[in-house]
Amino acid sequence: MKLLTPALLAFLSLATAMPLVDLARSVTSPPKGKWFDRFVVVVFENNNKDVTFGEPYFLNLTTMGMSLGSYYGTTHPSQPNYITMISNTIAGGVYTDADHNTTQMSVIDLFEPAGITWRAYMEGYKPLANGECNPYSIDKETNYVRKHNPFMSFDNIRNNTSRCKNIVNAEEHFARDVSLGADAPQYMYYTPNLLNDAHNTNVSYAARDLRYIMDTMLSNPAFMKNTLITITFDENDIFSPENFGTPNHIYTVLLGNDTLKCYNCIDQQYYNHFSQVVTLEKNWNLTTIPQPDGSEEGWDKWFLPFGMLRTNNNPPACPYTPCQV
Repeated sequence: MKLLTPALLAFLSLATAMPLVDLARSVTSPPKGKWFDRFVVVVFENNNKDVTFGEPYFLNLTTMGMSLGSYYGTTHPSQPNYITMISNTIAGGVYTDADHNTTQMSVIDLFEPAGITWRAYMEGYKPLANGECNPYSIDKETNYVRKHNPFMSFDNIRNNTSRCKNIVNAEEHFARDVSLGADAPQYMYYTPNLLNDAHNTNVSYAARDLRYIMDTMLSNPAFMKNTLITITFDENDIFSPENFGTPNHIYTVLLGNDTLKCYNCIDQQYYNHFSQVVTLEKNWNLTTIPQPDGSEEGWDKWFLPFGMLRTNNNPPACPYTPCQV
């Protein structure tokens, strides 16, 4: 057994007297938003607003949050609507569901310099083993399609291994990430597969998947704190008789007890998918991506400032206008 020398004893005495490093403070905290700290969007497929309101679970969600009664898709077919949601543009005027690549900016180019964490959850997606993006168009086994994965269209995401690692299989990662609570990604984009998104089925079928997604989030208070959830559709079903005369009118609801001024409300102001990016830019004070139509309408008039009604799980229904119950 070796004896401790006087020099070693002196060193140990000094070390034990030193304060412990506060690891929590040594790690950079994610940036706070103006109205919310986390944004989750779940995108379904090809149904008119009125058809979706006829499904009980989708209808019930509107009583829990703010329904955007005059929300529209930006165009047809599917793919450009998805691209719009993360880029504020229709990516060079693409109006096709064929694989599309673009050099334009996306919200990821705004998030990363600001320190905002993000992840895209794709049901049925199979990333490559080396961490690179898998740009395949369709997986008939899992019902994944690239046209509903807008991140794959951007060259500086698809060709960037670091960014590719944030595009993950939803079944494997979503519930696990939600369990992180406050440490979950700040921007979470969720795309169900072709069955669960109602594309090859209907809204009743899609409601089962949505219920699982919502239950996963709502059962975790730490995750839900300062979280805004958006449930929307890419476009309406232009081939369905129910949708004639209602061009691209789609269901969209905002949910978040400590972010919204009211619940069971309907805002009848016109919005479309461009509004998503505008809202994110304003919330985190980001550089803006110009919109094709020059509009800058976000959803900010319906958000609470931080600290207001934080302990009230039932904010007053419809105290503001325009608002209809």
